[in-house]
Amino acid sequence: MHDPSVAQQTFVACAFKDRESAAAGLRALLAAGIAPAHIGVGAIGAHRAEAQALAAELGVRSDVDGEDPLAGVPGLASAAQAAASVNHGALIGAALGAFAGVAVSFVPGVPVAALEPQFRAPAAVLLSFIIGALAGATLGGAFAPQRSTHAAFRIVDEIEHGGIAVVVQTDPATANAVEEALTAAHGLHAMRVPSGDRAA
Repeated sequence: MHDPSVAQQTFVACAFKDRESAAAGLRALLAAGIAPAHIGVGAIGAHRAEAQALAAELGVRSDVDGEDPLAGVPGLASAAQAAASVNHGALIGAALGAFAGVAVSFVPGVPVAALEPQFRAPAAVLLSFIIGALAGATLGGAFAPQRSTHAAFRIVDEIEHGGIAVVVQTDPATANAVEEALTAAHGLHAMRVPSGDRAA
């Protein structure tokens, strides 16, 4: 969806309730000098055809994923990437937990559970393995980049109710003007990624 060759770009996104308001927003962007190749639209279900027709009419892209409008934006994780971070964290945590369980099982006077002596070592390893996996999965998800679907959840909500998403790839210097143009055209939940590049 997005051009990976363009560095230091800002992505401004919003949703419009219907085709008419989306068309007004797109015309405002084009009038402001935003290149059609840097503007994308998307929708889901029966409204996808409307978004594609609007894109063809105004010469903009129609490759925005209506279910994940910010998919592929640098700094955000896709659902698959977020799941991979959780899985990776769980594997590391489980391995470390198992080693810790083995070590604890050899420490006298530290029974992990009220079991017969011959079962204490396997119990310590198993318990530490489970705790490590849970802790690792939690930390893996916590330290992973924010999911793109979570960043744009308000836009996704509008799309699920028949709205059209608009995503603009621009430079930080013009991001304010793009966001103002979308808001003035009644764009809903306008946001930008990265969020910390607002001009002073």
